[in-house]
Amino acid sequence: MQKVIITSAKASFSSLVILVTIFFSVIGAIVPVHAQDEIALEEVVVSAQRREQNLQDVPISISAFSAESVEAYMFEDVTDYIIRTPNASWASTGAKSRREISIRGTTNFLNVNSTMRSTTFAFYVDDFSIMGSSGNPPMMDIERIEILRGPQATYFGRNALGGGISITTKKPHDEFEAGISLDFSRFSTKDIEATLNLPGNEMVAVRTSIKYSDTDGNIKNIHPIGGGNDSTYKYAKTRILFTPNDSLSIDITGSVASERAGMREGVPSGELSFFASRLYPGGAVEDGVGFWPQNTDKVNFDYPQNVGTRWRMLTGRVDYEFNDMLLTSITGYIESDFYLNGDVDGGSTNEWNEFRNIERDSFSQEFRLQNTEDSARLNWNVGVLYAEDNGHFVSSTFTGPDNAFGLPGGLLIGGGDDEDQIEGWAIFGQFDYDLTADLSISLGGRYSEETRTVAENFTDTSGAVTSIGVEEDFTVFTPRIAANYSVNDDVNLYATISKGFKSGGLTRFLDVGVPYEPEEMWNYEVGVKADLMDNRLRLSAAAFYMDWSDMQVEFLVPAVGEGLGGSVVSNADSASSRGFELTVTALPISNLEINFSAGYLDAELDKATIFIRDNVCDHRPPSTECNHNFNGRTTPLSPEWTLAADAEYRFDVGGNDGFARLEWSYRDEVDRTLVEGLLHDDTVPWKVPSYDFFNLRVGIRNEKWALTAYVENLLDEDYYANAYVKAWHGGVAVEPSFQTYGVRLKYNFGE
Repeated sequence: MQKVIITSAKASFSSLVILVTIFFSVIGAIVPVHAQDEIALEEVVVSAQRREQNLQDVPISISAFSAESVEAYMFEDVTDYIIRTPNASWASTGAKSRREISIRGTTNFLNVNSTMRSTTFAFYVDDFSIMGSSGNPPMMDIERIEILRGPQATYFGRNALGGGISITTKKPHDEFEAGISLDFSRFSTKDIEATLNLPGNEMVAVRTSIKYSDTDGNIKNIHPIGGGNDSTYKYAKTRILFTPNDSLSIDITGSVASERAGMREGVPSGELSFFASRLYPGGAVEDGVGFWPQNTDKVNFDYPQNVGTRWRMLTGRVDYEFNDMLLTSITGYIESDFYLNGDVDGGSTNEWNEFRNIERDSFSQEFRLQNTEDSARLNWNVGVLYAEDNGHFVSSTFTGPDNAFGLPGGLLIGGGDDEDQIEGWAIFGQFDYDLTADLSISLGGRYSEETRTVAENFTDTSGAVTSIGVEEDFTVFTPRIAANYSVNDDVNLYATISKGFKSGGLTRFLDVGVPYEPEEMWNYEVGVKADLMDNRLRLSAAAFYMDWSDMQVEFLVPAVGEGLGGSVVSNADSASSRGFELTVTALPISNLEINFSAGYLDAELDKATIFIRDNVCDHRPPSTECNHNFNGRTTPLSPEWTLAADAEYRFDVGGNDGFARLEWSYRDEVDRTLVEGLLHDDTVPWKVPSYDFFNLRVGIRNEKWALTAYVENLLDEDYYANAYVKAWHGGVAVEPSFQTYGVRLKYNFGE
């Protein structure tokens, strides 16, 4: 058993206090402090309810990051802001485009390689759902990011069980603006960004953004073919805003992105998965690189790998104001092409190679009508949506000449050609009414109808093709009720009851195709939001209980005849999660801002005993490989504690603004998967240990330019945030931590 040091939340927080004290004592001793003056926190604006509102007035638990915050934290990936969100966590299967999110213990139990992205949260960019094709959009030219916790079906639709993420990008405007950013960091990493805003005339403005980055990566392949997790990322977006008059605006946006990496990130752990133990009954092999934690940056594979994604998106938005009302039309189309090709065994011998391609596309048309009268006691917003998601998954796995079964090289041992479609429509609305000057209530809901059509074709080693297909209809109504009470001008109390759902689907094992049911969740939440000390202290706190039913769980079963086996999906009965969340922002003095967030979570499967169909397991007695009892187990990716804190100290440097920023994040241990953890007694890497890290950023800035030097993972902590199942003969892959440091220069042109 490998020795793993699990840091407790108490010890980590003590380390934070000590380091912050030393840091700001040194800074305070060497730089001048601004004079105390009238200070206050700026209002945070969000659009969680499809209209711009003060964050403190919205009866939802939200983490919001402004454009300034996105820049200060230097967000580059969805994981960067998830790690700073209470009761949120993440995992991946080795690539930037393969992130999976958990919010309040609600997570996806299904394979990320499925034809259709099966998620438990919504993801919107400028009010258009991208979740069908991407769960990690580019972090560039961002106006704000909102992470909403708890079911958000009214405005965000299906799959918003655990919550939703909404990203708003910057609009074109009527002034010239241009900017460039150059970032150089460890591992020969280069990141170049440029933005240009052109005002054509009083009616037209155009905004264009481009990004290019590449890196040698922190993992190297010691085999003569070389390589590693080197990667290249490209992104471009153009947005055109037409405003022919004061009542009408037409906003058209087109964007493209591509990512290519030399391998799925990860080093071998030495622990074999259920599937790999049948391929390598002799156990894991060190293969000249060893296992984590002794090996943190080397792999040894003999056949090239190629992993990445390409996606394209086009959206059109029309806003028309008339008679104190706003009519909005949002039309969007997104398509992606994910590929995973090459070595799958991860060893220096040529044993198994796979080739996977997943094409997905989504189209939606949404119409909304809402009132705009500021003084109205009744605010309302109603809408209708049509959406269609399509997925096409083509895969094949071939033997190499060195496979352990003595099969000839180049033999097709499994291939699939699967298509999946979800077509549906929904009608939704929300009504907010001020009963008194201090008390308001909100009633909302969404009625949805969906048809899911699945066609799957599987080719076995003999070349025989098994085809199955099914079409199922699903209907659901998801209500929401909330109340908001203003204790005074500075303190609001709220209570919310809401329901969310996730679409059903089809599972296949051997020649059997069986539909599985949708998931449903009820959320009960109370909270308080307050601006105190003359708006120098802002806090938000919430306590919640969520009741989850018919969870869609994927698990492994042995094939008839003692073969390698496969996976099936079934509905477990029930799960629940409860906890609380706290976020605090403070301005103790004019040049020091402090942020702190904490989440406590108790999420478990209450009743989840799954029995496999008799025609699959009737040849063997009951066992944990056929019948799985998850009763009382923690749901995957559900850390008990999530903590984050940061402080930025500002000071004068020759008439410019100097700053020093220290950030800290902590995540408690998590179960990575259900079945593998059960079969392996929750050993490492199935139980991902707790970890914490610090980031440090210092620099100088003014209105025209900014220069920032940074170190991420300041203390060079050794941990891994994620593990994923892969048939490596070196064991399950873990994504090791590493330290990086660099410098970023930004320059803004303009009038």
